[in-house]
Amino acid sequence: MLASFRSRLLALLLGMLAMVQLGTGVAVLSSLKEDNYKQGVQAIEVAKNVFDSSLDSRVDQLTKSVKILASDFGFKQAVATQEIGTIRSVLANHGARISADVSLLIAPDGKIVAATKELNIDQQVTQLVRSARRTGSASISTMISFSGQAYQLVLVPVKAPNIIAWVGMAFLLDKALAEQLKAVTGFEISFVGNPRDGNKLTGYSTLPEQDKAALFQQAQHLNSLAQQPTFTNNDKYLSLSINLAAKNQWGVLHLPYQPWLESYNRTRTQLLWIFTGGLAFALLVGIFLARNLTAPIERLVEFARQIGLVGSDAKAPAVTGEFGVLSNTMMAMQSSIALREEELTSRALHDLHTGLYNRNAVEQYLTKVLPRHNGCLVLVDIRHFKDLNNLLGFDHGDALLLGVTERLLGWGSGAVMQARIAGDQFLLVFDEEINGAQCHSLCACFEPAFIVDGSEVHLSVAVGVLPFEATILSANDAMRRLDITLDRSKEASASCAFYQTGQDESHQRQLRIIGDLTEALVSQQMFVVYQPKVSVAEKDCHEVEALVRWQHPELGFIPPDEFISLLEQAGNIQQLTQWVIETVLSQLQVWWRNGHQIRAAINLSVHDLVNEQLPAYIAQALEDKALPVTALALEVTESAVMKDRNKVIQVLNGLQSLGIHLAIDDFGTGQSSLAYLRELPVNEVKIDRAFIQFIDTNKGDEFIVKASIEMSHSLGLQVTAEGAENASGVALLEHYQCDKIQGYYFSKPLISEDFLRWLDDFRKV
Repeated sequence: MLASFRSRLLALLLGMLAMVQLGTGVAVLSSLKEDNYKQGVQAIEVAKNVFDSSLDSRVDQLTKSVKILASDFGFKQAVATQEIGTIRSVLANHGARISADVSLLIAPDGKIVAATKELNIDQQVTQLVRSARRTGSASISTMISFSGQAYQLVLVPVKAPNIIAWVGMAFLLDKALAEQLKAVTGFEISFVGNPRDGNKLTGYSTLPEQDKAALFQQAQHLNSLAQQPTFTNNDKYLSLSINLAAKNQWGVLHLPYQPWLESYNRTRTQLLWIFTGGLAFALLVGIFLARNLTAPIERLVEFARQIGLVGSDAKAPAVTGEFGVLSNTMMAMQSSIALREEELTSRALHDLHTGLYNRNAVEQYLTKVLPRHNGCLVLVDIRHFKDLNNLLGFDHGDALLLGVTERLLGWGSGAVMQARIAGDQFLLVFDEEINGAQCHSLCACFEPAFIVDGSEVHLSVAVGVLPFEATILSANDAMRRLDITLDRSKEASASCAFYQTGQDESHQRQLRIIGDLTEALVSQQMFVVYQPKVSVAEKDCHEVEALVRWQHPELGFIPPDEFISLLEQAGNIQQLTQWVIETVLSQLQVWWRNGHQIRAAINLSVHDLVNEQLPAYIAQALEDKALPVTALALEVTESAVMKDRNKVIQVLNGLQSLGIHLAIDDFGTGQSSLAYLRELPVNEVKIDRAFIQFIDTNKGDEFIVKASIEMSHSLGLQVTAEGAENASGVALLEHYQCDKIQGYYFSKPLISEDFLRWLDDFRKV
């Protein structure tokens, strides 16, 4: 919302002005409100003094009227003679003349002798008379409370010549008195009392009815009003209560505050208009100033945006001052960016050493032109260039690459593109296909020796050719097929190889097999079969070899030799091995629980044998299944042992220390069998099927098998022959005292249920 500099500048100006005006307004209104309150309090104080003076003046007048009665001779005689009837008549007549609400005669001891109205104020009067007698007062004036109403009482002694009685007149504080006081003070006046029968207030007030009802709700409210003037009736009045008598009799002064509030509100409205007008004016001025101040900045921002656009030739704006310096700097930056972009583009698409295009440039080109039907790609790989580079040194290796580049440019001058896509690989792109003779001429141009630092260096190359066709849809497809073709050229004796239809599909099949391993293990596409190993001496079977089978839902049956070698290349073989161990041990757990003490052999790969955690893993797996170590055997190939002999022997020693039966599989097919056999911690040797299949017809195989059995026995090792398929071959193996025989003569690999049935039939025979 405030992304632009102009917007932020406007917001800053308006914000500062608003804060100043807001602070001023708050200060003015607060001061005005405080002054209004102080003036109201002063007005109430004046009204309170007038209120007190009015009541005191009324007391003086009433006292004079009562003294006239007290000095009347006839009244004194009636009091002295205790003529009660005469006394009551005089009290009533005189009280009526001065508008007294109650007239009464009190004995010197404080008891009421006669009264014009029954009042339960004996105790109050007695205390007043006794107090006057102690102080010698000539008269008494006070407020008394009766039935929740306040009375102004005046008592004057009747003397003859001593005090023979007290005559009193009581005047109710009613609405008439309140109206009189309102006329004098200009305030609303209320007389409020609390009767004995409850908490509801009663009294008289000059307030309007709706305001009077709010006043008479609670006595506690009057207590708070006595402390200081307080706003009441939703700030309509500023009120102060005055305690008139001991028993919660109050006089309340109400200052109408509405005029004060109206004055305050008018001032607040005026300030609001001033505030709004000031902001509007400031906004107009701010827009004008911001537009002029930010115009150079906006022009520079637009120039910067144009610089960021590819291929832009924007001109710097003509500005002066500090902005002019910035404009010139941005022009210099524009030139530097253009040069830098050109350099980066060249680096991104060219090989820095040879000057040829690089792999990125090739992929961009192929992305634009594919698919197409004419032309081809030629990939040239320098054989053993890494070894040459290490031998000659990097400087001489770079010089050799320049020589290779020169010859390629000379041979492929008609190519659309020449590129170096890897350290020792060069790519040529042609619009026309090349034939075998042209490909061989390419190889021939590398036959002459290269002269590097005075020495002759001979290079050998492998060339892969990929003709364009409609099935090549992307650069990735083309480069993948080209790599496949080059690998074929490296493996073949010929230096040139052309892509053949189906090679990519075979590669895709391999990728599919590697990628589907996890799903195959989870979805039970893989399963284990067991091939019996028959003991020659016992004529019985107590051992099996566990073999993995894969039935793919789309690719069908995948031979073990195919997927195991692929998984070893991809590094996923350990995942398969762990699954096989878990599956076989679960099956052994069932067999041993049912009384079939069978030992199962599992094949390990080189990746398994270099895992130093393998012995601990095997031990834990056997413990989890509650199986003895005699239930498991492990088979390793001699080629796997030779990959990392020291580490493998260390792992085999760990397995042997557990008591695991170990066997060398495919014995006789390696190159170092006899040299290292005595060093391996194994218990058994398995002679490969290549020597067993034709033992009955091939004397050479028979001699090798015989020698292997004798040599193994001399080393204390058991011997198992795998691949026995006929009776004559089995007879020869028994004759040469082979320990165990495995092959289709006895049984093919079986699932667990079929193996148990075969075992029963075999033992019966």
